[in-house]
Amino acid sequence: MRTPTDDTAWYSYPGMVAVVTSRYGGRQNVMASGWHTYIGSSPGIYGISLRKETHTYSLIEKSGVFGVHFLPGSKSELIQAVGTFSGRDMDKYKELGIAYDNGLAADIPVLRDAYYAYECRVMDIRTYGDHEWIAGEILQRYKDEELFLDNGLPDLGKLQIPLCMGRSTYRIVQENTKEARHLFG
Repeated sequence: MRTPTDDTAWYSYPGMVAVVTSRYGGRQNVMASGWHTYIGSSPGIYGISLRKETHTYSLIEKSGVFGVHFLPGSKSELIQAVGTFSGRDMDKYKELGIAYDNGLAADIPVLRDAYYAYECRVMDIRTYGDHEWIAGEILQRYKDEELFLDNGLPDLGKLQIPLCMGRSTYRIVQENTKEARHLFG
């Protein structure tokens, strides 16, 4: 039964995890982000929430650009690793064997394993609580067409999507997941 609580914890899980890339002054980084969303269109805008103390935040603030990537469930261990270790302490691309190409529209790494990705230019940064909300104009999109249906939805017969359950725990959305319309009528 639901009861009132004084617990200061938040609840927003499960949710898709994004992998954020950044680069500035010969340094680059990659990190997992559980708090992100598409904000609007005309132009397309995507937002990510980062702590100011992160290496990624520093690189984005200086460069004015960032990448947002969605990786398949088979890369859950990589997602966990890039979200655990700091780019200040190691070259994650080298140490974790992360393949990437340079962005077409922005000077960022674009992950080869991403089934969908954005290159973004920072439009605005705002502080909310202990996080910085970074809104970016989408400059370039990447999509692995083979992993999507004609209606634009992911083909779960070919793609397993990792969901972050919180506290570094992941689950995989699979083809046998029921669609809401089947559940309700």
